[in-house]
Amino acid sequence: MAEDKQGAEQPDGSWREILTGRLGVYTFVLALGMTLFASNQFVVATIMPDVVKDLGGVDYYTWAFSLFAMGAIMGAASAGPLREALGVRLAYAGAGLMLAIGLTGAALSADMPTLVGFRLIQGIGGGGLASQAYGLVAVIYPQRLRGRVLMVISTVWGVATAGGPGFGAFFAEAGLWRGAFWSLVPFTLLFMALVLRNIDRAKGHGKLSEIPFWRLALFGFAVLLVSATSLSDNLTVRGALILASIILLAFAFVRDANAERSMFPRQATLINTQLGATYWVIFFVSMCLTFVTVYTTFYLQTLHNVSPSAAGYLFAVQSFMWTGSAFLVASVSPAREALAVVAGMALVVIAAFGILFTVETGPVLAIAIAIGASGAGIGLMNNPVIQRAMAVAPETEQHIAGTSVQTMRNIGIAFGAGLSGMVASAGGLTDGAGPEVVAVAMRWVYIVNIIFAVSGLVVALKLLLGQRREALVLKAGD
Repeated sequence: MAEDKQGAEQPDGSWREILTGRLGVYTFVLALGMTLFASNQFVVATIMPDVVKDLGGVDYYTWAFSLFAMGAIMGAASAGPLREALGVRLAYAGAGLMLAIGLTGAALSADMPTLVGFRLIQGIGGGGLASQAYGLVAVIYPQRLRGRVLMVISTVWGVATAGGPGFGAFFAEAGLWRGAFWSLVPFTLLFMALVLRNIDRAKGHGKLSEIPFWRLALFGFAVLLVSATSLSDNLTVRGALILASIILLAFAFVRDANAERSMFPRQATLINTQLGATYWVIFFVSMCLTFVTVYTTFYLQTLHNVSPSAAGYLFAVQSFMWTGSAFLVASVSPAREALAVVAGMALVVIAAFGILFTVETGPVLAIAIAIGASGAGIGLMNNPVIQRAMAVAPETEQHIAGTSVQTMRNIGIAFGAGLSGMVASAGGLTDGAGPEVVAVAMRWVYIVNIIFAVSGLVVALKLLLGQRREALVLKAGD
């Protein structure tokens, strides 16, 4: 009894505990790793217009985002097996090494195909960093301190959103885009040194067989095929590539459903189920997220003469609004989760029309409002749809329902980037294209974005109706 009373009176963890001493070192390492991953997308989005001006290869523009997202899937999916095979220390430092190689290769790239190839390696390293970080929180910190550590990680994302565009713009406006990659390398090496010096040296079992190599390869080839559509002017070739991509993606999900250690719940792709509907909503909204932002800094500078720094921060408006609106649904009840998802998707649809009507003529303020509305919509529906996925997943699969939504999001981001590149290319976007051609290409990009936004809203409505039917059945049973 005395022990129970003492445990009950144990005070909550303090900030001092996680910011000083040995735990303080761990917290710094985690924060540094997450900063490197989180800032990457904002820095790269800001410098990409200058990269294309220097290297050419605008047909590969969206590959820089689709391959990074695919790499993040690979890095995150292999993080657990690598941790068990090599030990936490080597697996975590290895993720940093992959990121450093990707950054160095991108900085040295002489053409766009080489650069986007190293973006894939950056994604593998970044995805590994993020996944290993969340795993370490559970291993290193006692439960009473984990909430504060996760708050540190969330703060890191906010800092990256605020500082990343300015950091990238510093190099873009000086005409030194390569410096943006080079400048991150020393911090990555510092991260690796801290990991090797401070993280547990326990060894793993040395077996890499548990990494889902074939499934990851199938997902990767599917993304590669849809990205390749931007390189062809032939409609038949584009159609064949998209069809092959869809077949590979479907085969990957079937293989995963039959695997002993699946990456997704078995019903993740069955749209007629409550669980499947949540994953389809996540897929569609992630495609919209990418369609809205992938060309933002490009068309703002080309059509509206916006500076790289201003374009970078307008790109980040979506993330700012996402974070802000998420607070509005932080305590939403389970009964209203599907309603919040519908409300969020409705706002995403409205934003899609807003961007379409303003992308060519502006004003820039109206574009910013539309981008912000898109982020606000995603923020309203993001946590509720994740909570709904975990609530309707079978008990035996709830442990992967929460983690696999990020993988589905990255798949949606990768496909969104690839398809937006195809649409822009079909709309006439080529190296050296003038404002008139860019305007037409962007118009088509945002017309197609509306299709995916509306599709997401339709599935969200199906989710809401399904939840209400379940509630009626339960009420009738009582």
